[in-house]
Amino acid sequence: MSDDLLAELRNEIKIEAAGSTDFEVEAFARVFARRLEDAEQVFDLNVEALQCRGPRGKRLELLGYGEDATDESLTLLAGRFFGSDATLTLTDARDALSRATGFLESAADGWLSENLEISSREAEYADYFRRQIAQNSISKIRAVLITDGLMSDRIRSVENDVVAGIKTTFEIWDQRRILDAAKPDTRSEDIEIDFTRWLPHGLPCLIAGEGDSSLASYLAVLPAKILVDIFEDHGSLLLESNVRTFLSARGLVNRGIQETLRDAPDRFLAYNNGLTTTAVSVDLDDARRGTYIKSIRGWQIVNGGQTTASIAHFLRAGRDRKVDGVSVQMKLVVVDPSEASGVVHAVAKYANSQNKVSGADLFSTHDFHVRMEQLSRRLRAPAREGQQYQSGWYYERARGQWENDRAARGNASDQKKFELEYPKSQRITKTDWAKYAYSWGKKPHLVSKGAQSVFADYAVAVDNQWESDDTQFNDTYFRTNVAKAIMFEELRSAVLKEEWYRAAPGYLANIVTYAMSRFASQIDSQYSGAKFDFDRVWQRQTLGDDTLRALLEVAMRAQSHLTDNNRPQANVTQWAKQQACWDRFSKIPMHLDNSIEGQLTTAEDAQLAVIDGRKERAMDNGFEAIQRTMAVGDSVWDAIFRSTGLSPTESDLVKAFGLAGGKVPTERQAAVLLRLLARKANEGVIGRDDY
Repeated sequence: MSDDLLAELRNEIKIEAAGSTDFEVEAFARVFARRLEDAEQVFDLNVEALQCRGPRGKRLELLGYGEDATDESLTLLAGRFFGSDATLTLTDARDALSRATGFLESAADGWLSENLEISSREAEYADYFRRQIAQNSISKIRAVLITDGLMSDRIRSVENDVVAGIKTTFEIWDQRRILDAAKPDTRSEDIEIDFTRWLPHGLPCLIAGEGDSSLASYLAVLPAKILVDIFEDHGSLLLESNVRTFLSARGLVNRGIQETLRDAPDRFLAYNNGLTTTAVSVDLDDARRGTYIKSIRGWQIVNGGQTTASIAHFLRAGRDRKVDGVSVQMKLVVVDPSEASGVVHAVAKYANSQNKVSGADLFSTHDFHVRMEQLSRRLRAPAREGQQYQSGWYYERARGQWENDRAARGNASDQKKFELEYPKSQRITKTDWAKYAYSWGKKPHLVSKGAQSVFADYAVAVDNQWESDDTQFNDTYFRTNVAKAIMFEELRSAVLKEEWYRAAPGYLANIVTYAMSRFASQIDSQYSGAKFDFDRVWQRQTLGDDTLRALLEVAMRAQSHLTDNNRPQANVTQWAKQQACWDRFSKIPMHLDNSIEGQLTTAEDAQLAVIDGRKERAMDNGFEAIQRTMAVGDSVWDAIFRSTGLSPTESDLVKAFGLAGGKVPTERQAAVLLRLLARKANEGVIGRDDY
């Protein structure tokens, strides 16, 4: 493990804490939680440091929690922060996990609610967990221990247990594992399914195709009970990450599936479309009696996630319910580990093409993300005060891009140059991009639901806007959203230093997004016809003092609103996710200091900038279309030319500009060729990343 990567991790924690040792543990939790989310190991974690004494003076500690509606699981975040290199022993691990699970147990039996100060955050969360468990809303618990130390070699695993009457699994993420998770090729390859656990010979299957050895396919009929057992063991980690995001955002229970399981289980196989799945390897047994799948590694369900979750939900809804005799048809595609990420996404896209899952919901290859990536590599931000060089804001549309690009620079000197050109502090993931846009877009309740949830909503909105007019996503748009990122992050750092926050810390992310949204709405109402001047922020690469001062005033009001004793929902984190919470905050009387007028621009000037940006983008679209078609490889054009369904015009253009090579098409000809490339990608003739 690189010492530089470890130093970078520790520096990230210090930056997150805004230089305050008082908040270093919470900063450690936020950094690790963010990295776990980036690695698609957890979704929408709420970081809230809770500490109290339980029965017989037992020390109880919880760093955060997350709820996954897809598999009805609760993630508990336990932690052991050293602040320096240290070894996490088995005793340390058990102690930290015991403190976290102890909090849940003492919440479930009502002890915390009866013995804690009713106004404390610990009592608030204890009451929330107690009600969730009492309502049978949690089917499994996943206790995740994070540590900045190194796990002792003597720790092999922590055995599963039962906490508050619920099956619980345990995981440990130390510095080595959290850094490894940042690698772009890290997937769910540790998920290994051994079918001989249920079936002595394995799962019977048919070999569906081996024409392409990297995409060997098999067909099987999987007993529903086995599917549910596997889902109970591994939860939503089995679901391809984009499909999981879709289900989490849209709801998981399909009533038709529930009715079929209840009223006509013998017809389930006939009625249901089944599963499309992928794996990185498969262990087969070819015997005289046929072919059997003994085990698979890196299993992902890329279509049929709702079927899986719905069957599991059906069984949980009643002890007398059974799925004996119910089976699900399954297609298994085996992909090369080196190509797993791209192929799995492609299989997921085409497998879901007839469902209500848009390309924007699912894929980082949507043209919007491609354009943001291109703009981020081309545009340079003005040098900050005191710096002598310009830098770029790196839009990361796929996990690990920044790390990959840095590593590709080869030697240490070139890598340092890359870090100066694109500082890691100026890396923006696509989920963060959505968070910044919606924080200013007056949707703080959606932002409060978590990164993946807000991205799912944002992606659909952007997809619709893209189809309407893609020229609105131009240089001006990019610079404006970067300025929103600057506003969000500078406000977050400033809030951490405020006395009113230090006196009652917590709910930082909610406070910041609510403050930005209310600041935006207050400008609209208080200064009719004026707009906030984001171009000024871009030019300075920082907020002005007047803006930050005004935002902090609003942030203090946001904290008071979110934690108001008269709020209709006891749990602040859950209250912040409600539309009603934003509606109420948006109507509280407020007035911005007149000093903010200097940070505004007229609506006319803002509209002119938008119009100019669209005109510029319309011209850029033509140039980029030419560049993209000329960059397409000969083998791609050859595959298209040999495919069916080309019009005479398309065939002539491919021969003239694709197969001939070297010739430059006009903008109109390039546009036709781009549409052809997109169509052939949708047909599966070529890959989405081939152009």
